[in-house]
Amino acid sequence: MKNIFVEGIQGSGKSTLVNNIYKSKPGLNICREGDYCPVDLAWCAYMSKEEYEAVLEKYSPIKDDIVKNTVKEQEHYVVTYTRIITDIPGFHKDLENYEVYNGRKSWSELKCIILTRFSNFTEAGYLFECSFFQNIMEDLILFHMISDDEIIEFYGELFKLVDKEKFMLLYLMNDNLEESINIIKKERSDEEGNELWYDMMRGYLADSPYGRKYGLKCFDDLVNHFKHRQELELTIIREVIGENAVVLRAKDYDMEQVMLHVNTKEISDGELSYTIRPMTFQEYSQLDDFLYEAIFIPEGVEAPPKDIIKAPELQVYVESFGERDGDICFVAEVSGRVVGAVWVRIMDDYGHVEDGVPSFAISLYKEYRGLGIGTSMMKQMLIELKNRGYQKASLAVQKENYAVRMYKKVGFKIIDENEEEYIMVCEQ
Repeated sequence: MKNIFVEGIQGSGKSTLVNNIYKSKPGLNICREGDYCPVDLAWCAYMSKEEYEAVLEKYSPIKDDIVKNTVKEQEHYVVTYTRIITDIPGFHKDLENYEVYNGRKSWSELKCIILTRFSNFTEAGYLFECSFFQNIMEDLILFHMISDDEIIEFYGELFKLVDKEKFMLLYLMNDNLEESINIIKKERSDEEGNELWYDMMRGYLADSPYGRKYGLKCFDDLVNHFKHRQELELTIIREVIGENAVVLRAKDYDMEQVMLHVNTKEISDGELSYTIRPMTFQEYSQLDDFLYEAIFIPEGVEAPPKDIIKAPELQVYVESFGERDGDICFVAEVSGRVVGAVWVRIMDDYGHVEDGVPSFAISLYKEYRGLGIGTSMMKQMLIELKNRGYQKASLAVQKENYAVRMYKKVGFKIIDENEEEYIMVCEQ
């Protein structure tokens, strides 16, 4: 089971996504801000033994509550103090001073804390909200004023400590931050219309060392800060995290597709292990390669030039893939390399049988053929189509192509043919 990290700029819908994932997988250990989290310390006091004992003595009337909300980590104590309800004056403000963010630790101290806690975390099955980017990023940009290059370098160092087999980052990308901030300004206001969240965030930015240095205090300044942070986080996803991240459009994603990513399966076949997972939109450009690999070349015939895929009758399979309803793609991955793809699209292609019926395309690099990977990809796609309500799928295949046997094996039947091809349909 993987650890799932949900990230995105404030107001992108992280809490909603976390809640929806948890509804589908209630066995996950969920960590929101303010909860005890084995990797992040947002809204938590982080104290030495001496500091912790002093707090217990100072607030002895609620000692039991403090102990109940404390987790000991090696020589430190983590207190989820915002979970403690008390009317003792100054308690929460006092404990806030033991947080690690907002410049309360030096950059070297904070870096050591983050790297140590990620290094010590070896478990699986966690669902984290804002535990990889948000709080760390805000601190590095606004309070430590670390350069973008240094931040990218830090995340490269951090990601080396992560068990890649257990790590998945779901990132909610916001295309219109101005509109989103205006919406949450109104949503997070009190009954009198006071914009509590906006005033807090604007003050947070203005009072930070970065905000004071550059005189940042208005709406546009907040938007530009979020834009900068989002661009930086997406750069880290591209350059550092790669295929361990899935970028979703904030508040405009298919929850079924999200759960396919969450439920990605590892398959072992003898000595070969491979993963079947949905293709990410960052990877769609690779379909050009797989389209060329899908061209059947009879034995003794010279392979056509690669620009053959630019022909309109072939471009119909890949052009603007991901932008139409019914565009679905799974890939096979071996040791971090994508080695095959199966995709469907509702289109007027060689295998078209009737309107609304998805047409199949499948391709594997030559060295991975004949190992059962293609069959696994086909089965996964047929399951996905059935779950989406499609009762039929079609394809066209050269009569000489050995893949005809595979198609029959997974349920396709020949319904028509011409001189060179079979037209096959699978009904579910």
